[in-house]
Amino acid sequence: MKKKSLLFASFVLAGSFATAQQTTFNVLEKDYEISRKAKKGYLGGVEAKENGGFEMVYFLPSSRRKVKVEAYTFDKDANLTNTMKDEWDVEKVKKKWKFFNFKGDEYTTTAASVSTNLTGKMMFKKREIKAKYNWLAGDYVKRVKLLDRQKLTSENGEEYLFSGAYEVERDSTIYALAYPYTKGAAMQSLDLVKISNTGESRKIASVATPSPVKPIFSKPLLDENSRDVSNDDFPRDWIVVLAPTKIYGKGSAGNPNQLTYLRISPEGNVKEQFNFTAPSAGYRILNAYAKGNEVILYGMGIKKEGKYADEILGATVSPSSMDDNEQAAAKSTGGMLGGLGKMANMVSGKDDMAPSQQSLDNALDEKKYDDFIIAKISGQQLSVIRATPMAELNSKAVAGPDMKKALDFDGKKFVTNNFQILKDGSMMLSVQDYKPEGKGIGLPGGKMLGALTGVSTSRSGDSYDRIYKGMYLLHFSPEGNLVRNYTVQLDQKNKKGFFNNSPMTADNFPAIGYLIESNDGKSVNWVIEIVKAIDVDTDVSTFSNFFSGTSTTTTTKSYSPFYSIEYGKLDLATGKSSEFRTLGDLEKKKYYLYPKHNRLQIGDYTYFFSETPNGDRLLVSRMDVKQ
Repeated sequence: MKKKSLLFASFVLAGSFATAQQTTFNVLEKDYEISRKAKKGYLGGVEAKENGGFEMVYFLPSSRRKVKVEAYTFDKDANLTNTMKDEWDVEKVKKKWKFFNFKGDEYTTTAASVSTNLTGKMMFKKREIKAKYNWLAGDYVKRVKLLDRQKLTSENGEEYLFSGAYEVERDSTIYALAYPYTKGAAMQSLDLVKISNTGESRKIASVATPSPVKPIFSKPLLDENSRDVSNDDFPRDWIVVLAPTKIYGKGSAGNPNQLTYLRISPEGNVKEQFNFTAPSAGYRILNAYAKGNEVILYGMGIKKEGKYADEILGATVSPSSMDDNEQAAAKSTGGMLGGLGKMANMVSGKDDMAPSQQSLDNALDEKKYDDFIIAKISGQQLSVIRATPMAELNSKAVAGPDMKKALDFDGKKFVTNNFQILKDGSMMLSVQDYKPEGKGIGLPGGKMLGALTGVSTSRSGDSYDRIYKGMYLLHFSPEGNLVRNYTVQLDQKNKKGFFNNSPMTADNFPAIGYLIESNDGKSVNWVIEIVKAIDVDTDVSTFSNFFSGTSTTTTTKSYSPFYSIEYGKLDLATGKSSEFRTLGDLEKKKYYLYPKHNRLQIGDYTYFFSETPNGDRLLVSRMDVKQ
C-alpha cells in the first residue's frame, strides 16, 4: 500500500484563468479543479493536435492484454474540450501512442556488457535483467545480475586494453576500441571491435594513432531531440576523443595537446577521424552536440605545461559499456558476508570493477578550471576552437533586475546543465556553482533525477552532499567568443518537505536552465527548473507467515523533489533581462511540474504542465514566444 499525494484525475471544472501581459511577456495560465482516482497511474505523454491544441494521455494500472486509458483534449487556449476513458488492447495503445513503453508487469531478459578487470584487460560479461513495471513512474525498475564472463582477445590471441565502448541496444551490439596487447610491443593502432550479445567478437576496422592514447571523451552525440528521444530508441553517432598518455611505456607519448577525434556510426563505420591541437592538455569535454552538419564539443580546460591529460584530470571515461543506472543495479549487497563475497567477485571479475561515469564526473567537478573551451567540427575537420579565461566571465557579467551586482564566478566547483544553439549560430551554456556540504546521506530515488533537457553533465548524486547556488548563462558567438555572462541568484535555500522532516533541502538539487528563442531571434526566454519543495512518499508492506500465524509490517519513506519554473526574458542586443516570475504566481498557489512530459512547444506557444502538491488542481501555463 502506498500513501502519496499524486495527480491522477478526472477534470471536473475549469477553475480560473489569468494572463500576464507586460512589455516582455505574454503568459496565459488556467488551473482546473480535479478529483483523484482511487487507482493511480501516470501521465504517459502530451501530444500536439492538428488544430493547435493538445491531448494529455494517462495510463492506469492494467493487465498484460488490456490497458486502461484516459485522455483529455484541450484547445490552443488551454480550454478542456473533450475527455475519453476506455480500455484498449495493448497493441492498439502501442500503435497510437509511441511513448507507451509497457511490456508486461514483469519480464526477464539477457544482455551483454564490456568492461575491464583489475589489470585493465577488456572483459565480456553476460547480464540477466529482471524488470518490474512501476505504474506511478511509468517505467521499469530493473535488477541486473552479472553472469558468465570471458576475456576478449584479438584475432592473434592478444588480450585487449580498453579504450572506450558504445552499446547500441537496438541491435544488441557493443562496439569497443582497444589496443591488442603484447608485452614490449608498440601501441600504434586501435582495433574497432564489434561484440554480439552472445560474446562473439570481430574486428571491423583499424584506427591508427599518432602515439599511445587513452580516451578522454566517449559518448553518443546529443541533439535537439535528446530530451524526448533516448539514444536506446534512436541511436546517434558515437564520438570519441583520444589523448596521448605515458602510461603504456617509456617511448614517446607525443604532444600532450594533440588530440584524436573519431566519429563512428551506430553501424560501426568510422565516418570521421583527424587530429587537432587543443588549447589545454587538460581538456575536459562535457558533451558533443550535433546541429545540422556541425558538431560542437564544449567543456573546460586546465593548463599545466608539459603534463598529459591523464596526469592533469585523472580518469574521465568509465571503462564500461553499462550506464550509471545499470552499474548501480548490478552492485552486490548484503552485510559482512555479502561484503566478503563482493570482494571475491571483484577479484575474480564476476562483479563489474569499473567506476561509474557519474562518480568520475563528481570528482572532476571538484577541480579548478582555467578556461571554457568551445570546439566546432564541420567538413570533417576542426573549424573553430576558442578558450575563454574564467576571469573574462566576470568582466562580461550581467546582473538581473532585482540584483545589486552580478554574481562572481571563480572557476571552482560548478556543473553545466544545458547547451543550445540559437538561430544565428551563437551558443548558450548554462552553469551552476555549488559548495560541498559534508558527506551527505544516501537516499532512495536519486536515480530518477536525470536531466530533463537531455544534455545534463553532472548532478549531486544520491549522497546529496552539495549546496547549489547561482546560475550563469554564457552566450558565445558562432566563432566561440564570449559575448555576455547572464547571472541570476536562485531562491532555493532551506526549502524542505511539506512536513519539514526531509533530510535534504531544495538546494541539494541542481537547477536546469534552457532557452526558448523568440521568432525574430532578438530575445530568449530563459526558463529555469528548480526544486521548490521535497515530497514524502510512504510505502507500507505487510508479510504474513501462514505457519506461525504472525505478520510483519514494514514502513518505508522516500523523498522526491518537486520542481517549479522561474522564467525571464533576455534582450540579446542590450543584455537586459526582465523580472523573473514563477509559474503559478498568477493563481497565487503552489504548483510543481509533472515529473515527465511537463513541456510542449506548438507553433508560437510553449505550454507547461504543473500540479498542486496534493494533486487537487492542474495548472496549464502558455507562454507566447513570438515576441
